[in-house]
Amino acid sequence: MLDDLQKLDLTFPLIPTGEKETPLSLKRLLYKGGTALRTDKAEQAIHAGLLGDIQSDRIELVSLIHTSINTHLVGGGSRTTGRDQIREISTFFEWGDGNHANLSLSGVSKSYIDWSEYLLRRVRIKKDLKEGSAYNQARMVGQILDDVLGRERPILTATRIRRPKARKTVQGAKADKQNLQETFAFGRLLQDICDGTRLDVIWGAPVVRIPMQQGGVIEFRFGRETAPHDVRRPSEISKSTERVLAYKNDRSLDNYFRTNMINLRIQAELLMFIGQTGMNLTQAHNLMLRRFSFSSDINGYKVREYKRRRKGEVLFEIFTEYRSHFERYLEWRREIFGKAEQRLFPFLRQDGVREEKRVQFTSVKNACKKANVTWVPPSTLRGTRVNWILRRSNDPDLTAEMAQHHKKTLLSDYETPSQQRAASEIIRFHFRTDPSLNDEAILLAIAPGECNGVPKQSLEKPLSATEPDCRRPSGCLWCDHHRDIDSLDYVWSMACFRHLKILELSKAPPKNKRDQSIHPAEHAIKKLGEKLTVFQNSNSTRREWVEEALARLEEGYYHEQWSYLIESFEGSVK
Repeated sequence: MLDDLQKLDLTFPLIPTGEKETPLSLKRLLYKGGTALRTDKAEQAIHAGLLGDIQSDRIELVSLIHTSINTHLVGGGSRTTGRDQIREISTFFEWGDGNHANLSLSGVSKSYIDWSEYLLRRVRIKKDLKEGSAYNQARMVGQILDDVLGRERPILTATRIRRPKARKTVQGAKADKQNLQETFAFGRLLQDICDGTRLDVIWGAPVVRIPMQQGGVIEFRFGRETAPHDVRRPSEISKSTERVLAYKNDRSLDNYFRTNMINLRIQAELLMFIGQTGMNLTQAHNLMLRRFSFSSDINGYKVREYKRRRKGEVLFEIFTEYRSHFERYLEWRREIFGKAEQRLFPFLRQDGVREEKRVQFTSVKNACKKANVTWVPPSTLRGTRVNWILRRSNDPDLTAEMAQHHKKTLLSDYETPSQQRAASEIIRFHFRTDPSLNDEAILLAIAPGECNGVPKQSLEKPLSATEPDCRRPSGCLWCDHHRDIDSLDYVWSMACFRHLKILELSKAPPKNKRDQSIHPAEHAIKKLGEKLTVFQNSNSTRREWVEEALARLEEGYYHEQWSYLIESFEGSVK
């Protein structure tokens, strides 16, 4: 009987393990004190007889728990979730061993409720556990016990643990700006890492110095830093030179330092990819290399797997500026790994470590410390991207589609309240509903665009350019409150306004040679030309708007906002 129990299979074949990892098993749950030991140590203690006899009253419960988790895996459930379930049920049993709880099938319900009270004490009295963590632990163990006990009503409802209410901290304008600044600084560091780990650097000397955009250099070195030549013995210099030459001549990926540098670049590329696409870490990490095909979209590219006869499904979407960077990474990756490696982000791991192991980003975190830059985890990158798109578009449906979420999930879990955005929405509400403010003209700038009716001079305004005063259209071009409108009508109006300023400049009296001043109309023409260039170069749709606007100008078809002024200048008033 004892031999049969010891041969009881409580392993999980569907959860992969590395060569040096001990396969996950619930066998240690059958022994008192077994869960207090690491899995491999517990196996050794069981074989050595250090944990005593099997607790026979636990056999039925542990077997059913094993069946429940295994059924989840066989049904296509996440292996990561399976690992989490094993960890949390082991934590519950560890508490039970330390508190003499009844861990049999008949007594586990009461033990679970007692455990929930222990979690609450940690949250409310000891304060060493967060409310959300306590809820997640109790929920995960409770779901397993619901399946084991065949309960119709979740056992979690019999406890005092409740799901914590989602509390979103409202960020002021300063805090919101600070978060963005930290994210931008982190993004610049990622770009610096990618730029500073070229192929010649990877295969070069065992010292990597990466210049940073913010100034300074971060350095990575193979081994200890050596003393200057003038204080070293000739034999030491000779050995050091031999090690450097051996490192340069060795093109394998076995060297620990070179492996770290390659992983540093891949980690940076993965984080940048997540920030661009909004994909979650697990999805991005599991992407395979394909023959990518890029098709233009309104704000970037849809990336598909190339297929000769038909378009494949969209794998992800990227912004226009990221394409050249992504293609550069693919070329770098191809030179490092060749055609055999099929993963898009192929991390180099120690022998025996499974490929599915969660990425810890140790190398990038180390680089952040060296550069004095705040570490931004992948989840925060995704959240920042979602909130940035939401604020720029003010369209929850579009943002939810781009972020691959339901609209409800987006607004409840990802949207971060913004004081600045709330203030602008309140202002717009009053403009729409207050009878004394509902004149729509107050929201329209006197030049093409929109504003709030309060002039504020931009720091970029040239000395002789028109000052913003809400009376002269040219002044709007150097007002901080002026806003562009993403539409053909706005581009057409802006092109006509530029044409008007060209006519105005042509009517200006000639200057003498000593007069070096610049006519205000020249500044306006240059500024409007820059705006049109930005629209033209942003994407194909906006480029068509600019081309259409210029074609209408050539035809003498002017925007109603400027037609009477242009026709007056041209001497063709109707």
